[in-house]
Amino acid sequence: RLEHLRALMADAGLDALIVPSDDPHLSEYPPTCFNRREFVSGFTGSAGTALVTATSALLWTDGRYFLQAELELSDDWTLMKAGQPNVPELGQWLCDNLSDGAVVGFDPTVHSAKSVESLAA
Repeated sequence: RLEHLRALMADAGLDALIVPSDDPHLSEYPPTCFNRREFVSGFTGSAGTALVTATSALLWTDGRYFLQAELELSDDWTLMKAGQPNVPELGQWLCDNLSDGAVVGFDPTVHSAKSVESLAA
């Protein structure tokens, strides 16, 4: 799945794609049809955000899900243990690892305005 997603990203001109756990209503427990992050990463926890680039696949989640993510993520994925020392937030990782002018894709129907604004900072 990851290689196919990367091919689609390249076709669309995307350098990175953010895949959250959210649905358009920002529900705490989204309907199964919005399990995009789970589909892409294999991680079934209810909280987490995936980021895919041409060379990296990362999943941010909180302490409730560290063990579960370690068990469910394949070796293609890097677990980003949110809130732990030396683990950057998603926006900081993007700034540190993508070049100026990089194109980051996201579904505007499942991201809050606040989350997008925090990435732009």
